[in-house]
Amino acid sequence: MKFKIFTILMCAALLTACGKSRPAETEPATTAPTTAAAVTETDVTEEDAENPLRELADAATSVGEWPSLWEVDDPQMIEDFFLLDSSNENYRNMIVLQCPMSANMTELIIIEADKPYDAAADLEARRKKAIEQDAFYPNDVEKAEAAIIGTKGDYAYFILADSAKDAEKALLEKIQG
Repeated sequence: MKFKIFTILMCAALLTACGKSRPAETEPATTAPTTAAAVTETDVTEEDAENPLRELADAATSVGEWPSLWEVDDPQMIEDFFLLDSSNENYRNMIVLQCPMSANMTELIIIEADKPYDAAADLEARRKKAIEQDAFYPNDVEKAEAAIIGTKGDYAYFILADSAKDAEKALLEKIQG
């Protein structure tokens, strides 16, 4: 939902900027961002910091090259797109990160669960959907087929990225402490 709002606000800001007819010299040289888009981006950053699984996600994304990833926290999108139930009693915590650009299919999902193998089975459904429905480009299909699902301790994870193996290694090292 926040992604949709952010996209709408960015489009509105671009259209507003394109429609200005004032000469540039009449505008102040420095202005603080006052658009709702700036506030939305700040809010997303603050929420990212609050997620208890952020450190694990940061460890996984610290290796290799990753596109910009946004945290998806809308329960409806998590259920519809990722096939995960945010209210699943098995899940203690969950972080879902996704590249907002469809041309670069990249995802990282980490679930802290009472039964991590059950959570991994849920992630297998996500992997299947990624391969069969969500991969638009040939490279996406290859990445989705090579996506890694695993468990370690109380965690289940799904890594769909170019550097998935390196990310898994870094994630496991972080989990082990």
